[in-house]
Amino acid sequence: MVVEEIIATVIPGLNTRVVDSVDQLEKIEPSHVDLVVSDLVLPNSQPAEVIELVSKRFASSLRIFFTALDDMKIEQQVANSGGLLLSKSQHYRELMVKIQSFLKRDAVNLDSFAQRNEFQSLIQMPGMPKPLTIKQAQIMEQVSLGRTGKEIAKMLGMSPDTVNAHIKEAFGRLGVQNRGEAVSNYSVARKLAARLHGEEALAHLQPNVD
Repeated sequence: MVVEEIIATVIPGLNTRVVDSVDQLEKIEPSHVDLVVSDLVLPNSQPAEVIELVSKRFASSLRIFFTALDDMKIEQQVANSGGLLLSKSQHYRELMVKIQSFLKRDAVNLDSFAQRNEFQSLIQMPGMPKPLTIKQAQIMEQVSLGRTGKEIAKMLGMSPDTVNAHIKEAFGRLGVQNRGEAVSNYSVARKLAARLHGEEALAHLQPNVD
């Protein structure tokens, strides 16, 4: 599920099939699949057999294998097949680095923590060039909780017009046109930031109120 989540974040809309058994694998039409994600421990099959079957049947598809096994022969076989091997013991950030490199995409800015300035938050929608500012992130945090512009303005000691201006700018940085889409994308970006940097790194989302 974590691998699926990362792939969906890096390439939204990619046609992905997750394989749970060899029987399922053999029923899938190869021409309809862009990417196969397969555990190497499938019922009634050895890891080497799974690698060979997936690699032959889906020769034109991208292939990612994941396992808890620590076996140099398996690593070499996957490498020779042109696939990517992921370990279930790897942290989210490590998985993101490997998957983005394998898919040749850099939708997620993995250096956002080091690159941000004093005004920037860690909330950045994948594929968008700029993160939310801290103020935009604080406001979107409240929007995501269902608070109105007037309620947020009172909480933060701003005018409603200023709050609305921040929300409008946040829409652009989240790549959306309306509040519903903004909340959805903000939730995705927030979850991603927590995964990559830890929930404690998002303390800046809490507004400074007197």
